[in-house]
Amino acid sequence: MDCLISVIVPVYKVEPFLARCVDSILAQTYEHLQIILVDDGSPDSCPAICEEYAARDSRVQVIHKENGGLSSARNAGLEAARGEYLSFVDSDDWIEPDTYEAMLALALETGVKLVCAGRFDVSQKTGQKTVGLCPPRREVISGEELAGRIFTWDQVDSAAWDKLYHRSLFRERRYPVGVIVEDVPVTYGIALEAGRAAMLNKPVYNYFHRKGSITNAPVSEKTFHFSRHTARILSDIEQNHPGLLPQARYLRVRSLTYNLLTLENAGPEDRQRFSWVYRESLAALRKLGRFVLTGPFFGRQERLTALLLAAGLYRPMRVLYRILKPNHGRNG
Repeated sequence: MDCLISVIVPVYKVEPFLARCVDSILAQTYEHLQIILVDDGSPDSCPAICEEYAARDSRVQVIHKENGGLSSARNAGLEAARGEYLSFVDSDDWIEPDTYEAMLALALETGVKLVCAGRFDVSQKTGQKTVGLCPPRREVISGEELAGRIFTWDQVDSAAWDKLYHRSLFRERRYPVGVIVEDVPVTYGIALEAGRAAMLNKPVYNYFHRKGSITNAPVSEKTFHFSRHTARILSDIEQNHPGLLPQARYLRVRSLTYNLLTLENAGPEDRQRFSWVYRESLAALRKLGRFVLTGPFFGRQERLTALLLAAGLYRPMRVLYRILKPNHGRNG
């Protein structure tokens, strides 16, 4: 196995975590790597740390650019990538020592252009490390089946970073700039273009859940980018891949309930500021009411929550539950 793998690492304000990330890549049992550290205008010591690594190991290449966000940084890395295969690592995460050895071996063995592996979820608060989404078995599946699994979080999702890609999958594809959850509209398309994908039933990626990350940001317009993506995905699936409609509708419902729950639990100012999002999300969810009632993939609580939101009963039922909930903390 002498294929070059280009590993793209966007870097922005991760000074306490960057060394752990880069060290885990340098320590890989598969050594034929191009490690691209993309300094996305980081205002801390990250640019200097990146340069220190480049001085120590010739496999490390540093790109310094103005801040443009995660997609912009990934795209800059893609432009510089020389490898036959590509991978992404977020700079507050890290990978297991045999990550690329295992993933590349499976790619070459099966002749696929896309490999999906499992992950560990690591809590910053407790330090606890648990197995997260992980394919249940080693197998090759169709691109459509993978897209369906991604839409329903069936032991795999749209995350860019627990996957190995043949470079041809990014020949004309880049991440959308100016939005978050940018992998949602990209990864399913990659799955469909790849045609087949190999599933590695082994967690190799450590996903670090930390306060202050993008996924834990306060309510803003970006909070609702997920549902913007799912609207476009559903339209694409309706026109081009009707066999995936149930999965795409489920994804759409998940994004709409996320919007509504976020605003139900937000403060008065945020609820007022994004009242238009609430109205639009509610109308879209009600159009999918029959699917919510009878469609597959929903857990019991998930379906009930969506139905209560669609009926406008979520908040009244929540208040009623709090009133009626037994108080086990008192005597008598």
